[in-house]
Amino acid sequence: MKDQIKLLCCDIDGTLLNAKRDIAPETADAINKLPADFPVILASSRMPSAMYYLQEKLNRINSPIISYNGGLVLDTDGTKLRSNTVSLDFLATVIEHQKKYDYNISTYCTDTWRTAHVDYWTLREIRSTRVEPLLTPINEHIAILKEIDEQPHKIMCMGSPRALDSLIEVLQHKHGDEAHFYRSKDVYIEITPKNIDKSTALNELIEKKYKLTLDQVIAFGDNFNDTTMIKTVGFGVAVANATQEVKDVADYVSAFTNKEHAVAKTLEEFILN
Repeated sequence: MKDQIKLLCCDIDGTLLNAKRDIAPETADAINKLPADFPVILASSRMPSAMYYLQEKLNRINSPIISYNGGLVLDTDGTKLRSNTVSLDFLATVIEHQKKYDYNISTYCTDTWRTAHVDYWTLREIRSTRVEPLLTPINEHIAILKEIDEQPHKIMCMGSPRALDSLIEVLQHKHGDEAHFYRSKDVYIEITPKNIDKSTALNELIEKKYKLTLDQVIAFGDNFNDTTMIKTVGFGVAVANATQEVKDVADYVSAFTNKEHAVAKTLEEFILN
């Protein structure tokens, strides 16, 4: 195991972070024990700016990142190695639907978060990600994105389950299978391009940059968007608080949750010992 594994890839929320949504000293210490030439890749639904400060805490600021569940992969210098987006027509349907309901629409384009105003949902995201949004009236979103020739890497809608259920129904009817809907909670929908996932992005990244294959990777995850990654790497680890779907495909299920330093304890047992 120790000789086979050459790279670590880790989900962030619910996996790497502790109860304070931060990196525990135990986790930082374990990762810092890895050799300097042992790549550590963070893979998340977060935007890049919500990942950089975590890289700093892990002393891995010169590592690529996998953002938006694989929709955007950035090299160490910010070069886009992979970029997949949702169409502005799709966004227009979301904006039109929201006129009948009250929910927050946030768009994420490369490394910019735009939302209309600071509300309950916006404040929650600011606390969780330590990133401030660019406040943009919802009726100006599309015009601004057209002007700068950008499309969303992710659209996030936050509000009542009833409103979001209706939104998904409308989007599936009008746009078919153009996008993937990831619902971590019934009050959140993260919308990303179809046919992207962390596993595919990781495979492309490590082949190009490190000349490695997925069977040389140890990966950690907790939720549905981690399933393919955990299933396809050489040693896929589900933390104790992971969904059953992730546990079912994992090579190893930790006895510890993210709040109990599952990543650190697994590294100590299988890689560092």
